[in-house]
Amino acid sequence: MNPSVAMNKLIQFSTVLSFTLLTACGGGSSSNSTPETTTPTTTPASTAPADTVTYELTFTQEWTAANFATNYPSGTHFSPLVGLTHNLEGGIFKRDEVASPGIVLMAETGGKSTLKNEISDIQNAGHSNYLIDESGISNGSQSVTFTFEASQDFPLLSVVSMIAPSPDWFVAINSLSLFNDNTWVESQTIELKVYDAGSDSGLRFSSGNLATDPAEPITLLSSERDDTDFAEGIHHQTGKHIGYIEIKLMQ
Repeated sequence: MNPSVAMNKLIQFSTVLSFTLLTACGGGSSSNSTPETTTPTTTPASTAPADTVTYELTFTQEWTAANFATNYPSGTHFSPLVGLTHNLEGGIFKRDEVASPGIVLMAETGGKSTLKNEISDIQNAGHSNYLIDESGISNGSQSVTFTFEASQDFPLLSVVSMIAPSPDWFVAINSLSLFNDNTWVESQTIELKVYDAGSDSGLRFSSGNLATDPAEPITLLSSERDDTDFAEGIHHQTGKHIGYIEIKLMQ
């Protein structure tokens, strides 16, 4: 065979073989390649918050002669706690507004029957579905603990207790939101201020009954230095709160 012809055949064979091998290995121009398909990486969706949850509430008193020396009375205690979890329309009192009969009775005597009836009316109107009706702190005791329920429909907490003895003073949590940004509050501590219900004009813890007529709006208690020495609900001289409430989400 002519040497030049043999060389041409060898070159043609090599070209065909190279193309075949390149195709089999997935090579070739990038314009003809197929991109690899991958599965998108996503962050797993967080667990949806529970519709209804249970909280533990502990009310601890700090009403002592050392913290509140000005005319500190004997027999100090806090009346049974009454309240509810509710929506924006279901509150039981508003600062700077006249107190309801239920709040007045609670603040003056510790009685809870009228306030519970008012809460029943709130529930019948569709603004609450859970009543809080628990023990107070008796004389000589330090705290009380109980549980309550809240739901996404009724995520606000309100609870009150009379300071006794007193003319018409009470402590309260007023419409505290437990569900924020689609998340339940895990724990919170609230330092309690003293409210004046505006129904009695007594100046000291042990003052006799002196009805305020007409009734005045609910305010944070402020009093003269030689009476009880309060300013905006806390003791003026010591800066002390009369108690605090701790709330913890039950797991």
